[in-house]
Amino acid sequence: EGEAKKWARHTRTINAIHEGIARLGLTETIPRAIQSGLVVAVNYPSADFDFTRVHDYCYERGYTIYPGKMQTASTFRLCALGAIDAPDIAAFFRVFEEALKA
Repeated sequence: EGEAKKWARHTRTINAIHEGIARLGLTETIPRAIQSGLVVAVNYPSADFDFTRVHDYCYERGYTIYPGKMQTASTFRLCALGAIDAPDIAAFFRVFEEALKA
């Protein structure tokens, strides 16, 4: 793939993550200006968000969301690393949206 193409793919992937978050009305925990560009911390959409239920729903369908690591906020993380691209993220967000409604 090569270094330049890999970083272009990571950029497409993280942009797709940002777009999916915004489309669902979710908020990012850390301002984009200081994000790594590879992992996004997302605030829980509500106080009754059940991370384990949503995680398991997504995992059973081939996707993993990661628990947050912040002590001051309830968050989960989405990652742009690996052999994935923007279409994979679009497919993930379809499943994630189903999980939120399930």
